[in-house]
Amino acid sequence: MLMNSNDYLETVEQIKSEIRAAQYNAAVSVNQELILLYHAIGEVINAHKVWGNKFIENLAKDIKLAFPNTKGYSVRNLKYMAKFALTYPDRQFVQTVSAQIPWSHHVAILDKVREAEQ
Repeated sequence: MLMNSNDYLETVEQIKSEIRAAQYNAAVSVNQELILLYHAIGEVINAHKVWGNKFIENLAKDIKLAFPNTKGYSVRNLKYMAKFALTYPDRQFVQTVSAQIPWSHHVAILDKVREAEQ
């Protein structure tokens, strides 16, 4: 059988399509998990605001110590997580609609939108 037959080429295209679909689904799933994690961290930060401004700074340092090769937990990003949790208090909304948007887009929205209704 020739490897350039139509049947073979269609099979290769089908497999490539399935690989792309799986890669896309994996990326969406990872994004959803990160958004839910960031929301949960934001809720914890908001619940402990009485500890003062140093809380977020210390938290960022402690996360960096525990996970030195992980990025995304800077003071600035932790503040965005807190704002994100305040802006979207409904976890169900975050889980379904909001989790489809990458974190960088959420940050842009948080920066640009002044009223929660928008």
